[in-house]
Amino acid sequence: MDMTLRCLFDSQSKVLEWSALTVEWNVVDKHAKKSIVYTFEDGKAHKNKDSLVVDELGLLQSNASLQLRNVTLADEGMYTCRIITPVVYTETTSVEVLAQPLVSLPEKATVTEGEERTLQCDITGFYPEKLAVTWLIQNGSNMVLAGVSRFSRVCTEMAVHNHNGTFSTRSGITLHSSAVKDGKIQIMCQVEHRSYKQPYNRSVTLTVQAPSQFLYSAVTLVAVTSTVSLLTVTSVIGSALLLYSAT
Repeated sequence: MDMTLRCLFDSQSKVLEWSALTVEWNVVDKHAKKSIVYTFEDGKAHKNKDSLVVDELGLLQSNASLQLRNVTLADEGMYTCRIITPVVYTETTSVEVLAQPLVSLPEKATVTEGEERTLQCDITGFYPEKLAVTWLIQNGSNMVLAGVSRFSRVCTEMAVHNHNGTFSTRSGITLHSSAVKDGKIQIMCQVEHRSYKQPYNRSVTLTVQAPSQFLYSAVTLVAVTSTVSLLTVTSVIGSALLLYSAT
């Protein structure tokens, strides 16, 4: 994304001479560090990044606007344009860079009857760091805040700093099957961030499923096999006893 910082100034004549013009653009970053990013003096321009552009023909028409190309988080700060014609003119512009979060949540999930299930909402690539996550549960027409009853718990991790300057975090909700009414509910992960005009929502449908029958079948089979084996052993021992008595 590109952006232009306007800097229009008045001159004593309609067209300036190069020798009569001095231009300086400086920036104070979020760490309060000041640096000069562009200068024009004695007819020569100097800049500290290729992504900074000032139209030199525009300078002669009282336009010293600075164009920032491919804006990144590193371009954030307070920019000041200083012009000497020889009249001194200054203008300051604040640049705030926002990175919108990417929110991921499965669309469907299941929980076994009588058990708990944890769902995770992944939130990545956002800037600035401040962000709020809220979990909501919709049972029928009722929308309630999660984490306030004994059937649900919410845990949101502290944001971690990514290598590109953005932040990421994870938020999880753990629910017991008892919290699910009518076998199915909607669960919403709601994210609030400066890059959103309104809260952003992602939803998952949680469905209750019956316990697996395989375990019970296996236990029953083992029990029947053990009983048959016991009866067989008993029959063999009984026969041996009868044979011994006859002798």
